[in-house]
Amino acid sequence: MKGIIVSISLLYSSFIFACVNGKGYFPENDWNISKEFRSPGITEPVFNEVINKIKNYYSPYFRSAGGNLVVQQDWGDGTVNAFANREGNNWIIKMFGGLARHPSMTKDGFALVMCHEIGHHLGGAPRYESGASWASNEGQSDYFAGSKCLRKIFEDENNQAIVQEMNIPSEVKAKCEEQHGNGEEGAVCMRVSMAGFATSSMFAQLSNGVTPNFARPDTKVVSKTFDSHPHYQCRLDTYFQAALCEVHKDVQIGQNNPNAGVCSRPGGHEIGMRPLCWWLPTNSGGDPGDPPPPTGDIATTPTVNGQTQVSSNNPNMIIPVALDVSRFSGAFGLVFEASKPGMSFSNPNGTSPDPSNALGHVMIQGTKGVYNLHPARELPTWGVYQFRVIPLDRNGKPVGRFSNPFTLRLFR
Repeated sequence: MKGIIVSISLLYSSFIFACVNGKGYFPENDWNISKEFRSPGITEPVFNEVINKIKNYYSPYFRSAGGNLVVQQDWGDGTVNAFANREGNNWIIKMFGGLARHPSMTKDGFALVMCHEIGHHLGGAPRYESGASWASNEGQSDYFAGSKCLRKIFEDENNQAIVQEMNIPSEVKAKCEEQHGNGEEGAVCMRVSMAGFATSSMFAQLSNGVTPNFARPDTKVVSKTFDSHPHYQCRLDTYFQAALCEVHKDVQIGQNNPNAGVCSRPGGHEIGMRPLCWWLPTNSGGDPGDPPPPTGDIATTPTVNGQTQVSSNNPNMIIPVALDVSRFSGAFGLVFEASKPGMSFSNPNGTSPDPSNALGHVMIQGTKGVYNLHPARELPTWGVYQFRVIPLDRNGKPVGRFSNPFTLRLFR
């Protein structure tokens, strides 16, 4: 069609623009794809379907946070980008048809972009140090999109059937199944990863760069957390690690504590952490670069039938939680601690009960056995709970550190 320009080189300045206050998901560019262009990207009905589903899901979250979610969706606008902004209590997201019509865009990739914009408003720490200090920075918004938002949006879909129709790289399939199994959660991990590949590949095209690769992660290590757009390979790495993170999607992400509700070294995780190509790790309340706590004396994570995450829609069903601190010399008993619903422990792998996010704990004599958890009697409401153990000596003093958490999702 005459006059339709699909591939235009990116106009860079020396400043890398942010995704907030009028700037975009991608760096500033002059790509424009008219609605007359017959694109292999997504159609107008799919454009509206994706936006409306995410808007309807997240509107209550925005109200709880004190804002009113306003989505400005314009199929006719050819802009190949998306934006987030705030005007008083109106927390705004702008989505354009040009982005949807790009030949590399997929339905899942488009949902990921909107989840990224949601992440600027709700994604928590780290935030921009200057300018739009209300906004989670670009890398954190990417991580939120993959570890929380997109998982929630995909939850009610037949993910295994969808993945069967996709070309999943062997590396993605192997790692997702290793982390999440070969069922629905593993399939969601693959979908999130491939959504990240679609948008990161578009970023590479904008930069006239090579296609990003799951097998070649960015080796850059920042000396300070980078707030603006990371390199496109770094963004793919962020999405992939977010998909692999074992922290449950319903565990609230930290609005002030950057290690809450995410995979992190202070949390005892080895996979699913934010990449060092944009993120400089911190300990909870510590200084950047503090070493992680020692791991040799961390208690074994509680399990149910060998699993560290389970779901139940029956609060009267007993949950048999296996506890084992028998390997600790001098252990005589243990503490079994529960978090408040939707909260993660604020002092991971510590030696004291959580002072702020704990629901309560019980002290148990013996070092190995099964605790029969009765949610209807012991938990106050529906939600996602974490549980952990620490070994005690005969005097009730710890002889190790708290375990990594077992997660129970109790849903209607």
